[in-house]
Amino acid sequence: MVMEGAAMGDASVPPLCRAPTGASPTLGRVGPVDTNPQPPDRPVDLTLGDPLAALQRWIADGQVDEAARARSRRRWLEKAATEEATLGGVLLDLAERRRPVTLRTLAGHRVTGPVVAVGADFVGVRDPRVGDTLMPTHRIATVQPAPGDDLPTGDRLHDVVLAFGDALMELAAEQPEVIIGVGAETLRGGLRTASTEVVTLALAGDRRESISIALAAIDHLVIRSR
Repeated sequence: MVMEGAAMGDASVPPLCRAPTGASPTLGRVGPVDTNPQPPDRPVDLTLGDPLAALQRWIADGQVDEAARARSRRRWLEKAATEEATLGGVLLDLAERRRPVTLRTLAGHRVTGPVVAVGADFVGVRDPRVGDTLMPTHRIATVQPAPGDDLPTGDRLHDVVLAFGDALMELAAEQPEVIIGVGAETLRGGLRTASTEVVTLALAGDRRESISIALAAIDHLVIRSR
């Protein structure tokens, strides 16, 4: 006869459970409890009335997981594009939109209008009220798109070769009337000559005195007439 609690002197042998009255006389051994259950590797039917309910939940969970992974990939790509952005790339994207933008220089000069030219180290913005404004990119402090427009990532290749000094040399051939911002000073007159380092301006007034301006000191240049 098997005694309840047999082999009690052996702690490695768990006790036996007696079957309830009226049940099968088979005795079952009580094993250890699984404290770290793992999810099943296949859909499990948890609804007796609808055998497909668990499968549908399993598929839906998988779709949610895939959507989350897609969002994560998109955020990563956007972050990578942002980290590779350049000011020239942003300006090229804005030029293609032909939408108004507002640029502010380090000296505080503001101009609003579409970007009409992008050079290797300068940008041109068209404001019909004052004329086309050329700004060296190293003098640009902020770029703000029109309300409702998003700012482009600017991660495209910027391979334009026309430099600011070269553009002014071509412009000087037309002897236009210009306004040049140099620090806190604004100079008006006729653009006479230009090189890669200096421009010559015939100041407005009766005497039309000439002045030389270092190219690197120019904050912005407004073309008043051509």
